[in-house]
Amino acid sequence: MTHDLLIIGGGINGCAIAREAALLGFKVLLVERETLAAHTSSASSKLIHGGLRYLETYEFRLVREALVERERMLATGPHLIRPMAFVLPHAHAVRPRWMVRAGLYLYDLLGLGSSLPRSRALHRDDPRLAPLTSGTSGFLYWDAQVDDAALVRANAQDAAANGAEIVTGVAVTDAQRDEGRWTVTLSDGRQVEARAIVNAAGPWVRALLDTLGVATTSGLRLIKGSHITVPALWEGEHAYILQQPDRRVVFAAPWQGETMIGTTDVPVAHPGDAGIDADEVAYLCAAANRYFRRQIGPADVTGTWSGIRALYDNGADEARTVTRDYHLDLDTRAAPILSVFGGKITTARALAEHAMAMLAPMLGTTARPVTRDRRLP
Repeated sequence: MTHDLLIIGGGINGCAIAREAALLGFKVLLVERETLAAHTSSASSKLIHGGLRYLETYEFRLVREALVERERMLATGPHLIRPMAFVLPHAHAVRPRWMVRAGLYLYDLLGLGSSLPRSRALHRDDPRLAPLTSGTSGFLYWDAQVDDAALVRANAQDAAANGAEIVTGVAVTDAQRDEGRWTVTLSDGRQVEARAIVNAAGPWVRALLDTLGVATTSGLRLIKGSHITVPALWEGEHAYILQQPDRRVVFAAPWQGETMIGTTDVPVAHPGDAGIDADEVAYLCAAANRYFRRQIGPADVTGTWSGIRALYDNGADEARTVTRDYHLDLDTRAAPILSVFGGKITTARALAEHAMAMLAPMLGTTARPVTRDRRLP
């Protein structure tokens, strides 16, 4: 049996592409060697956001696309995604007040047409400033929160409902190009054929290309992001975005009755290096302690998660300034393969639409938007 598309990787990008392709009528097989959302896609900060901090590195296109996608997801997945107010305290700021206000104004402008409220300054007596150290002023803006793993499963469910075959616990062990087809051997003993492959292996994207014998000039940066949970530091459903002395920002948000604090940016050498270390715990505790009256330490940590972000290498010197935009690398020989570098959970649907716009002509047809207004199951 020949599939139009074999997708390798069951994270958010792979499942979003499977959904897009299935709705376009392609015969799709997705294989994931573990479970859906087993790695990076269940280890995010659980946010659907435009990326306020990306404005500082001039990634205006990415922010605009993410804000458009945020609005679409609020409309198509209200059972998975909920609006959330974010307090941006100005204490300990490493950016002048005018710069923060200008950044929020630009964020509002790029999100023009959003159903969420616009940003504004907070009065010092606002109760959302009460959990913070005395004398703190700040701003309020809006983004959204998501159960990231549930979002992955919803994409896979819609793909399967429209004919895609989703297989977990199965890996690709070998693949050969032959007369315009890929012949692929799977770890369950099956051999399948595909007209094209999508490499959505996340941190293993380069390793898979090596396994398949496909050369690429696209660079990859592996950056570990870790999070901790502690007993709730405030009452309420709002979150905080905390500027740090190293010019990074750390989120503190309600999560399952506790407070989630994250993330870190730690370069790693291997895709499997996803465990949190003591330095990261100390960094995140210190990040929160700069702002909150209620102080925390490693003994207060109730849970952790870490993921490896497979970022497209744009040559940035620091991990925090490596682009969060995605890059689609298409090998256009007979039996094409498209590899996904980078991306974020907010823009996965748009990434899938762009991926199919690139692949469809190579499969003898053209793609059209099919998921922009489609409700997630």
